[in-house]
Amino acid sequence: MDRDLLESLLESPRLPSLPAVAVEVISLVQDEDVSIDRLAAKIQMDAAMAGKILKTANSSLYGLAEPVSTISAALVVLGLNTVKTLALGFSLLGNFQEQPDDGFDRDAYWKRSLYSATSAKVIGTRLSLPFQEEIFLAGLLQDMGIIAMRQVLGSRYEDLLDQAGGHHPILVELERAAFDLDHAAVGAELAQSWNVPEILTVPIRYHEEPEEAPEAFRQGAMCVALGNRVADMFMHEESGNALELFKAGAKEWFGIEEDRVEPLLKEIHEQADEIKRLFALPMGQLDNFESTLARATEQLLSISITTQQETTRLAQENEALAKEVESDALTGVANRRKFNEIVTEAFGLTTQNGVAVSLMFFDADHFKSFNDTYGHQLGDRVLIELAGKITATLPDHATVCRYGGEEFAVILPGTDRKQASKLADVVREAIGSKPLLEYEGESMHVTVSIGVSTHEGQTFVRPEQFIKAADMAVYAAKQAGRNCVRVFTPRVRPAAA
Repeated sequence: MDRDLLESLLESPRLPSLPAVAVEVISLVQDEDVSIDRLAAKIQMDAAMAGKILKTANSSLYGLAEPVSTISAALVVLGLNTVKTLALGFSLLGNFQEQPDDGFDRDAYWKRSLYSATSAKVIGTRLSLPFQEEIFLAGLLQDMGIIAMRQVLGSRYEDLLDQAGGHHPILVELERAAFDLDHAAVGAELAQSWNVPEILTVPIRYHEEPEEAPEAFRQGAMCVALGNRVADMFMHEESGNALELFKAGAKEWFGIEEDRVEPLLKEIHEQADEIKRLFALPMGQLDNFESTLARATEQLLSISITTQQETTRLAQENEALAKEVESDALTGVANRRKFNEIVTEAFGLTTQNGVAVSLMFFDADHFKSFNDTYGHQLGDRVLIELAGKITATLPDHATVCRYGGEEFAVILPGTDRKQASKLADVVREAIGSKPLLEYEGESMHVTVSIGVSTHEGQTFVRPEQFIKAADMAVYAAKQAGRNCVRVFTPRVRPAAA
């Protein structure tokens, strides 16, 4: 934080000074033991402030059974804390309401403050949080740092306001980048310089980052931050995103379920209209609640659909990428990398439980001569057809892999030597008994040599031995004249005498 700039801001003669009665009210509210008579006498010295407090006390916000006509009566009925906060609020707000009309969008400023303050009060009341009046006032005053920075920094700060376009998280980033300072810190320091109670200054300081607030004041800061999301919903065209953020924050911070959100927003809107009138905030009419909520809900639905579509698209892309990493680009069956992974896993499982696993190695007979005669393009078609024929003939639990070149491998969990031998012969017959494909009117016949090895738990020590045995078996098949199956049979050691 740029402390030098902060000090120059706080000492600037351009900032409004507090009236004497406000200074005295602040001094009194700091005293937890201040008497009703003493505070009432001080408030009554300012007829305008006293009138505003009585008008507020008799409004629908407090729902008194009988109207009160004196500050003393208001203190008795509403309580000392409520009247203290109202007095402080009217004192401070008067300073910022009387600023000259110099192009600053005060309508947007006060709407945001109003919605934030009202939301904080309604949420605090619903949840029976302490300091409900204080967090209401913190909501009203949270952005006074914006007015202070604009008045002192002038056009340099106005440029940031224009860039942010009313989006406060963006404004905070711009402020910190340009000045190593933000309006939340300035507002809190300004309030602190007036000796405002900490229950007000802390939510002001942390209203943009409530989770960073000290624990004792965190709930108050969160109430104000939720109020900002309500303000964004009523004030911005992108209301759906603000509604989504409000629901998420309400659920995460206070356990407010979704079915309670609409009644809560309706109450906030109704009270905001009343508070606007009571505090004579310099702003236009509030937007219609029903139409705003309908627009936000429609946008939120659209956001949800878009998010779901994006999630599906990413899942499909990830699936395709995983398949690409694990699959042979030409034939679509598992590649050598995937083969190594699966055969190692299957071997280890069999070593543990003794359930047999078999391995087949296929070698296309005379494939080099075929490539030399017909070319590599037709050779590739043969490999694709071979992979398809092997996959279609074998059971679903078999994993077909391209081992390299014209060699294929098949991993068969839960398959013993005899079963694997029979399956190998079935595949060999399926491939060799009919033409694999037609090319320029000529039937292309292909045969395969197949080697089989089986691990039954103790047959081999390492997976490399298991693979080597299948490779030896396919070599034996080729040596035997090709187009046949050979099975690796381990030597049986003679029993010890």
